Amino acid sequence: MHDTPDAELLERFARNDSEQAFAELVSRHIALVHSVAARHTENPQHAQEITQAVFIILSRKAASLGRKTVLSGWLYHTARLTAANFRRAEFRRISREQEAYMQSTLDEHSSDAIWLELAPHLDDAMEKLGATDRDAVVLRYLENKSLAEVGTALGMEERAAQKRVTRALAKLREIFSKRGVSLTATLIASAVAANSVQAAPVGLAAAVTATAAKGTLISATITTLVKGTMKTMTWLKLKFAVGAGVGIIFVAGLATVALPDGNSRSEALNILGRSQARYNALSSYSDTTRTMGLTRSLYTNVVSVLLSRPNSYRIQWPIGPDVGVNKQNHLWSTGDGNFLYKPEGYTWLTNKLFSFKDRTIAMSTVGGISTYVPCGFFEPKFGNVLSFMSSSTDLMKQTDEPVNGVACHVLSGRIVKSIVTIWIGKEDLLIHKLLTVFDIPPRSIVISPQDDQMTVAAKRMILGGQLEQNRTNHVTIEVHENIQVNQPHVETDFIPPIPDGLKPIDWDEATKATRGFK
Repeated sequence: MHDTPDAELLERFARNDSEQAFAELVSRHIALVHSVAARHTENPQHAQEITQAVFIILSRKAASLGRKTVLSGWLYHTARLTAANFRRAEFRRISREQEAYMQSTLDEHSSDAIWLELAPHLDDAMEKLGATDRDAVVLRYLENKSLAEVGTALGMEERAAQKRVTRALAKLREIFSKRGVSLTATLIASAVAANSVQAAPVGLAAAVTATAAKGTLISATITTLVKGTMKTMTWLKLKFAVGAGVGIIFVAGLATVALPDGNSRSEALNILGRSQARYNALSSYSDTTRTMGLTRSLYTNVVSVLLSRPNSYRIQWPIGPDVGVNKQNHLWSTGDGNFLYKPEGYTWLTNKLFSFKDRTIAMSTVGGISTYVPCGFFEPKFGNVLSFMSSSTDLMKQTDEPVNGVACHVLSGRIVKSIVTIWIGKEDLLIHKLLTVFDIPPRSIVISPQDDQMTVAAKRMILGGQLEQNRTNHVTIEVHENIQVNQPHVETDFIPPIPDGLKPIDWDEATKATRGFK
């Protein structure tokens, strides 16, 4: 049966409910599907759930797939959609429960530097290819088929298949280049062929066959994944059928699906523009910002923000947990300079008053919040999340979701190395929550000629993955509460209680004097 074409096996299953035929299909393609799932989640259990969901979808759609369908390409596409649905569900779970996003998706066993650079962008780049180009890459490099086999699957001659593969690689190279990954087509092909598909866990094929073909009991998580992905596939099919000229499609019973299409991006840009205009029109703004983050450990913080035009502000945050007002950092301005007071509790910063020439640099010293909102209030073209998100190529509108009872639009996009999701109030057009997931690659660790032997050994251990994973996702969640706008303020509202007699020290000069010390 191993030489039987996929289409024939699929037809046997669809017509005769042949478990043997379905088991053969699972055996052939499970490594491909599981590898896509593993790239989207660090949790082996989650990857297996995604894999099972994909093959359940196959079992339910088997009768509707035509003989010309390239099954491996179809499975790759379905796996990516299912994994994307899973990741969105994880983001919502994180934001609701205020928990940490887990380790990232790179294969921890791979030491190939090219693959480490390539892997985070692979599936997004593959999705930008046309269906035939994507099928060609999947067959040639993910399943290691010969060009003759690729041509047979695609219904073309071997020479035509070679041209198709070469063209697809050129498109991938261009997409990677725009993401800052400059590699030749040969290196891309080699890295993908060597690393993109790993063996699935032992026993997973049997479990998948049991749940998909036999219809045995499946978990709520897998059921949700199956329903969500099948709705997405229906949405895409209808969208393709009516053409790109239709602005909005309403499908009864379909959940809102976040897709980076033109309509989603246009709507998101419109919301961002209206939000920025709202901030520009405010005379004053204040809130209490609560933050939670996870790096190596969990931290929480509460920051008080007061902003007023033309250039007055006051931001205060604690130097540590459970401290009083005398243990608060204070950053402020009444229009005659930018000042920071660091209270007792530091070493070289103890009881010091600093001055800044630049407000944006001053804002960067605030601990515990992103300062996106203060920068958005004062600097519409620089340093604020609305401006950054507008330039994101991955910008999309997610499912609407309330924050503390406030109905909000939800937008997400990539900013440099981070994925940022923001909740903007539908009525007030102000930011009520931000979720930032960002990674810190070990490439930031550089072995210097000045390092002693112990330092070099430690850095090599880190770079080798012996002390930490190849890449670590860090998460911050920032909720803006008690928002008040256009309230009257006087100058004394912005001046914090600080000891008398302190003279401001230039921040640049102070940091130059301490450079090299921790």
